[in-house]
Amino acid sequence: MSSIAVRRAVERDFPAIARIQQTSPEAAQWPVGDYSGFEVLLALLHDGRTRVPAGFCAWRQISADEAELLNLAVVPEFRRRGVASALLRTLVNEAKGTIFLEVAEPNSAAISLYSHHGWVTTGLRKGYYQNGMVNAIVMAWRP
Repeated sequence: MSSIAVRRAVERDFPAIARIQQTSPEAAQWPVGDYSGFEVLLALLHDGRTRVPAGFCAWRQISADEAELLNLAVVPEFRRRGVASALLRTLVNEAKGTIFLEVAEPNSAAISLYSHHGWVTTGLRKGYYQNGMVNAIVMAWRP
């Protein structure tokens, strides 16, 4: 039986975050060094013997009452095991106020995950992704 622990990522975690991001083409593909300017949470899956980096999310506090989820990715083999849910629970406990995100309109799995955790659609950004070819759904979580 495995368990999930979430902690703040540090610079030595960046190679693991890069690997997670590379396995998730539907996630934003940022240069990993760019994350040094944001808060990053790392999810570790424990199986009793080892701790495997299984997912991460990057976010920032924009103002005293508003935050933004910038990226979330989970290694495909660890999806549907609660990793993304653990990251989202930690995020809403750490961030202050309303949290916003953009998600590609075709990414129904992510939209379903966010909706399940109480995020609501607040808008649409036409042509936001892929050089104007894909719309972004704007979602918000309010405390």
